[in-house]
Amino acid sequence: MVTVLTVKFTRADYEQLPEGYPVELIHGQLVKEPSPTYGHQWIAGKLLVDLHGLVGPSRVVSSPIDVFVDEHNVLQPDILVLDEPLGPQVKHVGLPALVVEILSPSTVLRDRVVKREIYLDAGVREVWIVDPEAENVEIYTKRELRTYTLDEPVQSTVIPEFNLTPRVFLRE
Repeated sequence: MVTVLTVKFTRADYEQLPEGYPVELIHGQLVKEPSPTYGHQWIAGKLLVDLHGLVGPSRVVSSPIDVFVDEHNVLQPDILVLDEPLGPQVKHVGLPALVVEILSPSTVLRDRVVKREIYLDAGVREVWIVDPEAENVEIYTKRELRTYTLDEPVQSTVIPEFNLTPRVFLRE
C-alpha cells in the first residue's frame, strides 16, 4: 500500500523562503516556473512603460512582487497596478486594483483559470490575460469578460484613460 502525504503550505511557510525564491503559493502548493521567455518580458516591458505613463511609476510594479491573497495563496502577477502608491520598504502590497498575466505555453491553464479565479474572488477588480499566441487581451471582472483583438483599443474600468490597441504591445 502506498501512502501519499499531502502537505498544504501556508503563508507563514512561504515567508520563510529566501528572498527572490522563484515560487508562488497556489492553493497551498509551492509552484515553481522557469524564467519567462524574451518575448514574454518584451511584452511586459512595453505594457509597464505604457502603464507608467498613465498612472505613474509608483503605482505600477512588475514581477516578482508578492500579492498575499490569503493563508494558502501568494501570487506573483507579471504586472500589477495599485490604487495608491506605497513606500519603498513595503513588502506586502495588499490587493492590487488590476493585475496582468502574460501567457506562456506552460502557464496558460494556471494563469487563465486558477490564478484569475483567485484574484477575482479575493477582490481584484480587473484581471488582464495577455495572450501572445492568439494576439488578444482578455479583461475579466467579477461580472464580465471582454476580449480585445489586435486593433481594438483596450477599455479598462480601472484605468479608463488606457486606450492602446494590443498591436502596440504584442508586435514590434
